[in-house]
Amino acid sequence: MSERSVLFISADLAAAAKIEAAVRSVFADELEMVRAEALFDGLRFLQERTFDLILSDLFLPDGQGLATLRHLQQHAPNTAMIALCHAQDRDTGITAVRKGAFDFFCYEDFDSKTLRKSIEAAINHAHIEAEQKAAAERRNNARFPCRLAVSYQTLEHPILSGQGTSETLNISSKGLLFTSNEHFQPGQLVQVSLDWPARLENQIPLKLVAEGRIIRNANGQTAMTIEKYEFRTRRIPKAAGTGETGTSTGAQKAPQSTVTTNSNRPTEAAKGSISRPGTAAGGQTKGATERRPV
Repeated sequence: MSERSVLFISADLAAAAKIEAAVRSVFADELEMVRAEALFDGLRFLQERTFDLILSDLFLPDGQGLATLRHLQQHAPNTAMIALCHAQDRDTGITAVRKGAFDFFCYEDFDSKTLRKSIEAAINHAHIEAEQKAAAERRNNARFPCRLAVSYQTLEHPILSGQGTSETLNISSKGLLFTSNEHFQPGQLVQVSLDWPARLENQIPLKLVAEGRIIRNANGQTAMTIEKYEFRTRRIPKAAGTGETGTSTGAQKAPQSTVTTNSNRPTEAAKGSISRPGTAAGGQTKGATERRPV
């Protein structure tokens, strides 16, 4: 049984596989690795249990740059974190260390021996007393709501649409369970959307839009796979006569912009700029382009 555990968060599948293979090659069964593809999933794991180390990409579908570090520090203040990024975002990795990360590595130029030394040093740096205190604090901190409103619509006949609620959602496990009285057919293609509990840069609302196929439908509960998904941001219109952003009854639907593509990689950040794992630097993007709102 593994004595040490690592929470590994990365949406860049190819780069993540490279890191995971390197870690397992030097630690074998000594280290338990729990994988997540989104910041929200990682935070939920941190609410459920403690880890000896967090190994996280700084650029995730629902967290960009130093904002990712801040979220993880808030929920696991006494757990050491090693940050990951691409070579062009090296400056962001350096800044992350200055802001409290134990170390950082670029996907392109790390080596397994150096990574092993860093992981061992980071785990030893975390004291048992600090871990116990962090676990107690996390239980008292605000938690993401378990019940999320879901809108659904089938993408093939028979066409069905409506509203429900979800208590079970895990992007990393590719599954969603929501309430519905519809008579879905197993294998039927369906699209769901729901307001995401986490906010981009801790400010901008996110909506998750996912597509998948029905697995089962019984007793008012519908289970589906998540075959592809994307996060969309919403620009909140200014309230009339106030000069401030906000929403009001009957307000025109705000334009949306896509944050991640169906292949689970970011394509556009909250303010119309390109954002993919390993390119933006804490809100400062490189090669940003404007996209027409949808």
